[in-house]
This record gives sequence, C-alpha cells and structure tokens, in this order.
Amino acid sequence: MSGRRVLVVGGTGPSGPPIVNNFLRDGDTVAIYHSGAHEADFAGPVEHIHGDPRDPADIQAQIGAREWDVAVCTSGRLRALATTLARRTRRLVGITGQPVYLGAVSPTPGGRIAIPVPEDAPRQYDASDYTGKVAAGEDQLFEQHGRGDFEAVIVRYPGVFGPRCALAHEWAIVKRIVDDRAHMALPHDGLACFPSGYTENLAHLVYLAATRNEAAGEAFNSGDSRVMSAAAVAEAIIDELGGSLELVGVPAPLCRGSYPLAEKSNLVLDLSKARSLLGYRDQVDVEAATRLTARWLFENPEFGATVNPNFGGRLSYDAEDGVIAAWRKAEAGLAPRA
Repeated sequence: MSGRRVLVVGGTGPSGPPIVNNFLRDGDTVAIYHSGAHEADFAGPVEHIHGDPRDPADIQAQIGAREWDVAVCTSGRLRALATTLARRTRRLVGITGQPVYLGAVSPTPGGRIAIPVPEDAPRQYDASDYTGKVAAGEDQLFEQHGRGDFEAVIVRYPGVFGPRCALAHEWAIVKRIVDDRAHMALPHDGLACFPSGYTENLAHLVYLAATRNEAAGEAFNSGDSRVMSAAAVAEAIIDELGGSLELVGVPAPLCRGSYPLAEKSNLVLDLSKARSLLGYRDQVDVEAATRLTARWLFENPEFGATVNPNFGGRLSYDAEDGVIAAWRKAEAGLAPRA
C-alpha cells in the first residue's frame, strides 16, 4: 500500500530521516511535527509542523484536527499524543526503549537481568524519572488499541548509534585516536555486551511495524541482530581508523568514566519476534555500522566534542594515566614468582 498520510513526531533525530525516507520511497505524504530546533535533509518533500510535542495543548492545536493513516511517535509526550490521535490515525507506532525493562539499567557489575530479554519480561513502574513513565505510556496505547482508537504498536529501542547521534559511545575511542593517546583504561576488559541499534536498522523495523498487518497490537524489541562486546567495538574502531591505541583492562570501579559503554551491565534483547513476525533483517551489519560511525566521527571531531563530550570519557587523561600505571604495578606485584 502506498499513498498513505504519515505523521512522524520528531523526525530530525538520528533515526528520524531514515524513517521518513522509508515512507517517501513508498510514495507516501509525510509530515513531521517537531520543535524546529534541528532540521534534517530528506529524500523528498516533507511538511514541517513546528511546535512542542511535549505540551498537550500544543499537540491538540497542531495536529488535533487532522487525520492520518500512520503516526510514528519518536519523541514527545507519548500519552498526550496518543490521546489526541485517538480515532485520528489508523495505526500509531510508539517508540519507547529498553530502560522499560526491570533491572535493565544497572551499571556493571551490578546487573542481574536474565538475557536475552523478551518483550513480555517484567517492566518497571517505580522509577522516579522518565524510565518509570515508559511502561504506563505503553499500557495506555494498548488500552486504546483495545477500545478501537487505533492500531497500537510499540517499538522498544536499544542504544542508538550512527552519524549525528548525540549519545556516541564510539566517541570515547575515536577521541583518543584523534588526540594520539597511547592507551585507554578498558573497564572489566570490555566484556560488557549492550544492545545497539544502527539508525538504518531501527528505521527499517519501525517501517515494518507501521506497515505490516501482523504488527497490530504488538510490542517489539529492536536493534542489531548481533551484539558486540565493548572491547570488540573498540577494536573495530581502532582497526578502521588505523590507530595504535592500546586497551588496558582495569576493574570498572577504578576507572569510571573512561569508556561508558564498557561500564554497562550485560544486556541482550530478544529479536526473534521481530524476525519471525515481521521478517526483520539488518540493513547494515553491526560491525560495518560501527566502522561507518567511527569514520564519520573521526571526520567530524567537532561533533563529539561539542554535542556530548562526556561520551568521550569523564576520566581525565592524567587520571587515566595514573590508574593504568597503578593497576600495572598491582598486577606485577600479584604475578606468581618463578
């Protein structure tokens, strides 16, 4: 089916342009509702509705009198958007994230969540911040689905990466190569495995969730089919950029802030539902996507330095040198004597 009227709330974030472009390639008419603070290039003409998708009154004023075939909510206040879009869209795809799962956000080595995590795993409701509101928003969408307000679909994002992603874990490695560092403290030998989603892969799954009949009333984990360890990510980046950065394994409590990705607890999302029900397959392999992202960050170093410098590591280089020296001294003292 083509010629649909599609609303994308957000649309200019990392996965927004490929989501929009997938619909444009189908011949759909697309409007994006966003703040206007950031713009993006698309593969065709797109209507821009500027406003505040977090303000219920603005949501009603901007989109409350129009009808859509598909609405994809990548940002904004999901419950307010769903309330306004009731009976005004045939299908609503709500983007949430893996923090909805109970126990999914503990730093290493405290995490104890069983993996891989399926869509029916326990979700958390008691957190005081954003993560505590995600499950309630999902529940509202499915309640509205049951009432016939629209066909509801939930897509739960993992960690998003790719060019122009503000939360660029890869920048910790790229920055040290740019700065010609000799070594980096690698928390827990980089053994942590954390789910990622390259922007093109996430956009493809969102498109399937928005267009496949089988998706109605379902929640889907999303992300790359393979999960690389933090060490494997670092090694791929070093190889891609021809760096000589030495990775020195150090217990995470001693080097907090050196490489945020390696400080996360092991977490793997079960993607079998998206693969079997929607026919999802990666558009870009995770290692190739990691190399593409690293190359883009290397060629645009001002992005990582200004958008989110903490993902380059909160541990100063002087402190890192001290930690590595102390740890090597401790290891030498613990080595068995001949």
